[in-house]
This record gives sequence, C-alpha cells and structure tokens, in this order.
Amino acid sequence: MRFLQDLTYEEVEKTVLDCGMPKYRAGQLFSWITRGAKYGEMSNIPQSLKDFLVSQGYNDEPVRIIRTLESKLDGTVKFLYALQDNNVIEGVLMKYKYGNTLCVSTQVGCRMNCAFCASGLDGLVRNLTSGEILGQIIAVNGTYGAGTVGNVVLMGSGEPLD
Repeated sequence: MRFLQDLTYEEVEKTVLDCGMPKYRAGQLFSWITRGAKYGEMSNIPQSLKDFLVSQGYNDEPVRIIRTLESKLDGTVKFLYALQDNNVIEGVLMKYKYGNTLCVSTQVGCRMNCAFCASGLDGLVRNLTSGEILGQIIAVNGTYGAGTVGNVVLMGSGEPLD
C-alpha cells in the first residue's frame, strides 16, 4: 500500500510530470496532501491526475480514528487508529495552557516487551511510514479542527530510536 502522505515534494513533482501535467500542479497537489485532503476534496486537481494516482496505488487515507476516550479530569484524549493493513496504533492528545501536544506512534508493536506495557505482547510488527505518522496528525486536526495539534512528540512505545 502506498500513501500520498509518504511522498516528498520532489516525488509529487515527478509523479505530476509522469502523468503529463504541468509542473505547477505539483504545488497544488502537495498543498492538498499535507492538509490530508481526500481525492474528492481536491477541487483544483484534474480528475485525470486523481485517476492516475489511484492507478499507481496511492491511497489518500493512511490512518483513521476508530475510537476516542477523553479524560474528564484534564481533557486528554486517547486515540485508537486503524491502519490500512488492519493493524491498530494509539496516540494521545494532551491539552495544556500553552497549546496542544499530540503523541504519535512510530511503530506497530514493540520489540522491548516490558512487563508493564501491552505494546510488546506481539513483538515489533513494523515501523510506520512517514505518511502513517503524518496521517495521525491529519486525522486529529480533521476531527478537532485545523490547528488543534500545535506540538508533536514521538510515542515512547516501541523505542523508535533504538
């Protein structure tokens, strides 16, 4: 599975040119991608380019929120996200006076298998793609409003930097 959100600007530009579109379309498309737009929302993108992206296997929604749990104490929101391969990951939105911080997952599972944590029960399944990590931010901003996420931290689960 490939995701639009995995593409760099240069890759978007190459894809647009491969489709026979003018180069300026890359900027338009990249703007939509980074805002998490679905194909149907991309109003200034020709249908032929959208069809080309679909034919190349690009999915426009790497992550979706399937469950939320909000704390009545401090407004912290826990998220359960579904990935396109049917794996699930978690995230947490913490609300502070100075702004909101989203903890994002970087892996499915964990190789550490700490006794106090359920993330390692099935071991490390895989690392997330950059599009799946970005997709968590896009999903929260899409649900709670643009600009909800002001800061991002990597979830400790999975020891992503080992």
